[in-house]
Amino acid sequence: MSSSTSSSDSGPLLLLARVVLFALIPLAVMMGCWWWGPHMSRVDYLAGMRAKHERLRTLASPKVILIGGSNVTFGMDSPLLEKAARRPVVNMSIHASLGFHFMVQELKGGLGAGDIVIAPLEHFAYAHPVLDNDIHLLAVDFNPELLSGLPLASRPRIVAAVLVMRLKAAWKVITGAWQDDSPHPFFRADGFNAQGDLVSHLGLPVWPKTKQERVPCTYPVIDPVFWEVLAELQRDVDDANSTLIMTWPSIAQSSFDQACSDSIRSALEGRGIPMLGEARMYVQPDSAFFDTHHHLRAAGRRSRTVQLINDLCSSGRIVCYDRQMSP
Repeated sequence: MSSSTSSSDSGPLLLLARVVLFALIPLAVMMGCWWWGPHMSRVDYLAGMRAKHERLRTLASPKVILIGGSNVTFGMDSPLLEKAARRPVVNMSIHASLGFHFMVQELKGGLGAGDIVIAPLEHFAYAHPVLDNDIHLLAVDFNPELLSGLPLASRPRIVAAVLVMRLKAAWKVITGAWQDDSPHPFFRADGFNAQGDLVSHLGLPVWPKTKQERVPCTYPVIDPVFWEVLAELQRDVDDANSTLIMTWPSIAQSSFDQACSDSIRSALEGRGIPMLGEARMYVQPDSAFFDTHHHLRAAGRRSRTVQLINDLCSSGRIVCYDRQMSP
């Protein structure tokens, strides 16, 4: 066989090898960024989800599990609830914009016999139970294992978006364009207590009233998809021999909408789902809130927790002391 024939035979293989090599280089860079690259945001608040999931997995049952948006994150005194319920508490809440569906997926495999799941959902969760937004990107960026809780069809897009943002972050670090390493004053991964309550905001100056974010009710109040998500949660709870309790979020007086709350109660009870307590009992003065009308300060979070404990005791959902606590 002549040398010219041998060369012509190996030409396509060499070309293929070069193509594969050049394809592997960017792939290797992307995988490196996925595993070791800088996060897309210096605000690491959502990295706090990791400790919450670890606590959910490792706590023995029976336990109390709190789900919801940041009204629960900022506004619950879980150590106080633990004393009343005589069982450990894990506060899984962190951000309403993750959506009720995402919150339900987070509980998969974490429920046990005798557990109590308490859901003080914001009105927003009833109207928008399934969401798809940048909060999911940040959640997966800090906690890649949470990808399994997102719809299968959206996972490739989420992975691609996280990779792109991490590549941009890496470039900022390399070029020196990203130099501010100071942590957020309260949206921080180390701002949670052992139970999962955010405590980094306690003691900080309250935001001026003109800058506090109102949280009006969204109409229509309940999206039909909400019932599908709630049914999934109820099945998971029933399969684990646990209990689900729906109750009210904390909210400021100027954002409270009685008609909205009445609509939610009527819809739930119309489907045989009791609502614990009265919405008006979870309303507090605007001055009790920190930066939004769902984020309670120290005194407000204790008062809200005491109200929840008293409602649980009165309903017989937990075995309590003989005398009610005073808010």
